[in-house]
Amino acid sequence: MYCSLEHVLKLDDLCKEFGLSKYQFIREFKTHTGISPYQFFLNCKVEHAKQSIEKTKDIYAAVVDCGFVDLTHLNRHFKSVFGITAHEYRLQLH
Repeated sequence: MYCSLEHVLKLDDLCKEFGLSKYQFIREFKTHTGISPYQFFLNCKVEHAKQSIEKTKDIYAAVVDCGFVDLTHLNRHFKSVFGITAHEYRLQLH
C-alpha cells in the first residue's frame, strides 16, 4: 500500500486478504497508524508530489502526475502535511 500510486490497493481487496470487514480493517489500521487508510494514501500522494517538485521544479506536473484535481487540491493536502503550500515549497528549493 505504501506510496503505490500506479497500483492502488482497493479497500475490498485488503479486507478480503486480512479476513476483516471494511469497518474492522479501518478501525485496526487507524489504531496502529493513527490515521485512516485513505489519509495514509493521501499522505503518500503528497509525498510523491513533493519528490516530483524536487526533481522537476514543476508544480503543475506534480498535480497531474499524482492525480490531484487541480493545484488548489494539491496545496490543501500539501499544507496539511508540510505546513506550507507546494508553491512555497518550490520557492524554498535552490
